[in-house]
Amino acid sequence: MGRRATVIRAGIDVSAAQLMVAIRGPHGEVREYTVDNDAKGHKTLVSILTKARKPVYVAMEATGNYHLDAALALRSNPRIHLMLVNPKAARKYAEAQMRRAKTDRVDATVLLEFVERMEFVEWHQPTAAVLQVRMLGRHLTSLIEERVAVQNRLHAARATKVTPTFIIDDLEEATDQLSQRIDQVQAEALAAVHRDSVLTEKFTALTSIPGVAQRSGVQILAELATLADDMTPDEVVAHAGLDPRPRQSGTFDPRRSISHVGNSRLRAALYMPALTAARHSSAVSTWYDALLARDKRPLVAQVAVMRRLLRVAWVLTVRRTSWSEDLFGPKKQLTRIATSTGAQPDAISP
Repeated sequence: MGRRATVIRAGIDVSAAQLMVAIRGPHGEVREYTVDNDAKGHKTLVSILTKARKPVYVAMEATGNYHLDAALALRSNPRIHLMLVNPKAARKYAEAQMRRAKTDRVDATVLLEFVERMEFVEWHQPTAAVLQVRMLGRHLTSLIEERVAVQNRLHAARATKVTPTFIIDDLEEATDQLSQRIDQVQAEALAAVHRDSVLTEKFTALTSIPGVAQRSGVQILAELATLADDMTPDEVVAHAGLDPRPRQSGTFDPRRSISHVGNSRLRAALYMPALTAARHSSAVSTWYDALLARDKRPLVAQVAVMRRLLRVAWVLTVRRTSWSEDLFGPKKQLTRIATSTGAQPDAISP
């Protein structure tokens, strides 16, 4: 008879309608369950996971917004420890295990094996205010992206004389409506930020950075506010997928590019602020010009600015203090501030 496990581990694959659950039983067997992705199903899921009255470690894939209510329900039980897994990380793990099939059942089993073999990073549940700002910030981003798409269609429509006037008028009206909705969502997001004193201080710190206006401040705060304050600047950079990833094969000359394994919304939100800061901040522009002088391509220099700006932004939001030009200078200034606040800077170089 096998030795009974002291903890229970489970993997949960999330879809809009259902949750597929794979649980490693106390004797090593894998049990599979399917529950509805609603309040009743979440209650059933908690009962299943805690039936053995042992600590439970769960890996759940972060799938849009469909996982959020289930995650909150699981974290409400003190026996359940939850790790949210980046979908790309789960997919790469499955590929490393030579999994060719992709079904909800297989995905749940992959997540079970993931939580058994990989380092467990517990999800810290954000406050209701943070979750509200996160939802509003992401909705704001989606509306901005939608407006850009309509503006591109309008530009293409105007490029030819054969486009009916009706189509041009319709696209212009759609652009105006989206602009109004963007303004409304931004106003609601700002109101939500200012209803919470901590978020207000973090937002004030962000918008003190050259290039970070109210709109980009909301978008950046929506992604940073859910992170634990004890994360290092380098961990935040990796979370955004802005960490350099060297590539080398044999004698091939190695090149470095960013990993792109992380929060694409945060990367997108940093692009325009970094571009603006490179034009209007003396410290940023000096460093940006120095990169160009070293024969760095403009896009490479731009990404380097984004990376360093994110490090500074993180330290400022943790400390809840304002921008100063020397923060973008030598590493020692940022190191000093980060270590004085608990945000330890591991290799804060660009």
